[in-house]
Amino acid sequence: MKLTDLIPLYLQEVISKNDPCRYEAALPPLFEHYYTYYASSQPYSFQNEEEILRRRVQALQRLPLLLQKFEGHGLRVKAIQIVLFVGHGTSNGHAFPTKDLWVVWLPIETYPTALAMDVFFIHEIAHALHYQRQPEFFFTDEVERTQIFRQLVTEGIATLASKELLGIRNEQALWADYLPPQEVRQWYEQCQQREGELFQMVAGKLNMSDPQNRLFSFSNSADVVENRAGYYLGLRLVEHFMETQGLRLQDILEVGKTEFLRVIQGFLEREEYRFFSQRSGF
Repeated sequence: MKLTDLIPLYLQEVISKNDPCRYEAALPPLFEHYYTYYASSQPYSFQNEEEILRRRVQALQRLPLLLQKFEGHGLRVKAIQIVLFVGHGTSNGHAFPTKDLWVVWLPIETYPTALAMDVFFIHEIAHALHYQRQPEFFFTDEVERTQIFRQLVTEGIATLASKELLGIRNEQALWADYLPPQEVRQWYEQCQQREGELFQMVAGKLNMSDPQNRLFSFSNSADVVENRAGYYLGLRLVEHFMETQGLRLQDILEVGKTEFLRVIQGFLEREEYRFFSQRSGF
């Protein structure tokens, strides 16, 4: 595993010298990917140097512990480059390939607490491990990125990784502590109550893309359809797949797209989700 820390350069070039071009020139593939899919080029707003340094120290402390958890579950984190940087607050991170490595990018402005780091550092590293083993799940344009089936599987696996490696509940694996506990409970209960409706919503659209990406976007909407319900569905579907196929987390990372689609399509077409909640113990 290779660690690249761009935060000192951010403090020097962006905050001290107001020269973001020199900062972004330090790792052009990162910012090309970031600005293509996750953010627009704009002035950097996260300028609290003391808070940036606090988060940097905390991140550098948490990462070795989290990598040990992967190793403890039989998942070697190799041929991975982890990048700590400051972005524009538009995404927790993701992963993309270079010639030799999969790059996991972690924008520190989106990680205010240790729990958020634990949950979503694992989440983003799990994306890279998954793509390493099954690169067909990665995307090369916006249509592929927002395909509903692709996101259900990849986000479901990444959320499951956080849940299993940290031994936490679904609610924490989905939200960490970004929202107050009462708001998380309300969101989760709404997902449970509308689960059949949500499964029906994606059943005939697995191979479609949603330019607005509503199911996987964070918003202030009280309607879960407009606020990350796709992550809930993804976790549910991946756990169903793992349970019915008798697999472990490390096994499910090896499953190809065709097999995932076959099982998930069958589950949705037969409306097995009508009985899913009763036997799954959620």
